[in-house]
Amino acid sequence: MVADLEVWALTGDEELRSALNDPRFRRNWRTWKALNAGQIPPDHPVAAMVHLDNMLTADGDEHRRLRGLISQAFTPRRIEALRPAVEQITGELLDRLAERPDATVDLKEELAYPLSIAVFSELFGFERSDHDRMRAMVATAFSGGSPEEVRRMRAEVDAFLSELVEVKRAHPGPDMTSALVAAREEGDRLSDAELRDTLWLMVTAGFETTASALVNGIRTLLDHRDQLALARTGKVAWPAVVEEVLRHSTSVAVLPFLFAGEDVEIGGVTVREGEPLLLAYLAANLDTRRYGESAEEFDLTEERPRHLGLGHGPHTCLGAALARMELQTAMEGLFLRFPDLALAEERPQELPSVFIHSPLTLPARLGTAAPASA
Repeated sequence: MVADLEVWALTGDEELRSALNDPRFRRNWRTWKALNAGQIPPDHPVAAMVHLDNMLTADGDEHRRLRGLISQAFTPRRIEALRPAVEQITGELLDRLAERPDATVDLKEELAYPLSIAVFSELFGFERSDHDRMRAMVATAFSGGSPEEVRRMRAEVDAFLSELVEVKRAHPGPDMTSALVAAREEGDRLSDAELRDTLWLMVTAGFETTASALVNGIRTLLDHRDQLALARTGKVAWPAVVEEVLRHSTSVAVLPFLFAGEDVEIGGVTVREGEPLLLAYLAANLDTRRYGESAEEFDLTEERPRHLGLGHGPHTCLGAALARMELQTAMEGLFLRFPDLALAEERPQELPSVFIHSPLTLPARLGTAAPASA
């Protein structure tokens, strides 16, 4: 959905890393000249993703203030405290799959989504009854749509999050949403719009990206059985598997935007003040200048430099440790529990999104399950 926008894309690792650390580039949508001039309507599917006030669209002190509030949810202690829940949820989902020996199932629908949404809800205090509603709104945000669909989605998001805030204000809990509401009540300069937009950022980033990364990892390992065998036999540690999945098969293909705060030369071109830059993370992760001639190959034995699968610089993903925990727990559990697991479709349909790289579904044949204690 970016075909009707004139946008430079950063596809090289060096250029993308440089831009993410360069204060001449801004995140704030108010820097986007075409949007401010009315040439791009705010309900354009891509503009709607950045026309928000949260830490992803903030710079400098404002970004540090907002990130400081939300980072309370992602302290090492709090993430480690979630490990039993991640393991329990994963185990329960695998147990349900094991009740259907030799079945063909959609692993995105029956493992990846339920796991990522349940863990996200545990952290932010969303009810199970909200899950389908959240998924539908996020699907619209990432897949784009007509201006009318975007307007309806935004109205539903605001209504949904306003309801949530009222519930947490009346009945606070140990979750991060309650903590953000309390910060607002205590005068932490978190406006109503910032509160809603911060929660929306958490919803959009909180489960789709992790679910899609998990599906990508499963598909990639099943497509590279020699590499899968290295993990299953312990010749390669599962944390290393997670890192290669995040590099080679990252779920975030591109994200909008950085905006030039002044004329900036980068990658051999001049980006004029107020012009947007698209952040092409997947392309940068396959850059042969950084990862060598084998960059496009999935290889667990190759020592790779640090990837961009979870961002870089001031806006590095706050939930990186939680995402890694979920991916390792789910992939290790799935492949050890189902030794005969195989793809049921060679080329499943891709998710209709410019931004998210992942199949829409992942049909797989389970085969006979090993005992849960194995």
